[in-house]
Amino acid sequence: MDAEIYSKQGSDGVTYRVTSVNSATTRGSFGIPTESEREWTVEAVDQPGNYFAAAFVFFQFVSSRHATDPWGNPIAEGGIELTEEPDSLSRLFRGRVRWSFPTATDGAGSESYDASDGAGGGDSGDETGQFSYFPFISSFATAGGTRHVEVSYATRRYPISGPAPDFSGGIGWNGEGFDGVDIVSPSIVFDVTARTPAGFVANFGKFLNKIVPYVGCVNRLPFYGCEAGTILFNGITSSALRSRETSDGIKDYYWEMTYSFAASPNVVLNVQGVAVPKLGWEYLWALGSEDVGIQAVYVEQVYQTANLSALGFG
Repeated sequence: MDAEIYSKQGSDGVTYRVTSVNSATTRGSFGIPTESEREWTVEAVDQPGNYFAAAFVFFQFVSSRHATDPWGNPIAEGGIELTEEPDSLSRLFRGRVRWSFPTATDGAGSESYDASDGAGGGDSGDETGQFSYFPFISSFATAGGTRHVEVSYATRRYPISGPAPDFSGGIGWNGEGFDGVDIVSPSIVFDVTARTPAGFVANFGKFLNKIVPYVGCVNRLPFYGCEAGTILFNGITSSALRSRETSDGIKDYYWEMTYSFAASPNVVLNVQGVAVPKLGWEYLWALGSEDVGIQAVYVEQVYQTANLSALGFG
């Protein structure tokens, strides 16, 4: 039995219960979705209902859950319909919503485009090519970055003119704490390019409100196959407003936006036999003394976490 997902009293005083029935998505080239359809049942609870009251409840339900793009804008012009099931004595109705995604107008999922024209300039490179609104990794680089550490993986001690105190792996005791050292560590940066229909950014304040909360956040869940805690979102940059001409001659305006990320691996340090896990973007520091060496290790969460997939990809 399908689970209830919405319940509301209609204008006729009858409570209507909406349950999910089925969903289907048509995909074009590269698996990019082009059209989608979802079905629900709308049931009058305990007594016969009224078609118009049921239709309004269903409309309210769809309005609250209509498919949107990552920034909360409706992704399509679609169709909403409600039909009464035969012999249901006004107790059961069938709701359906259909919409198309803002990809190719011919349903192929990608289009050839003409880059020679556009507000602010066309696409660089070849004048024709494959166009898609589906986000893609557009660049990446791996290099040795730096990070500050106060604890080592292992220590060798060499007494010279007296005992060599054991600081339990603490680096650079200065009489009050550990100075630590900057070391080379893996640094991975990558960009995701997303072409966004111009209308989705028309309300710029709304667009920013959807993006800004994620800037400077680390992934709470796996993202692009990387473990939680390893990916930091650094923000977006955009090109000038561009345009393309679809195969049926329609001028389509869009923004090309680059989302920037950095990756840092999760590690586990062994401090005097104690395994200390540190997520990629956390900060570790040590408390110690000349007598006991490292007394305690602290792992600080210095970035907020978020579900970065809410940006619309990953």
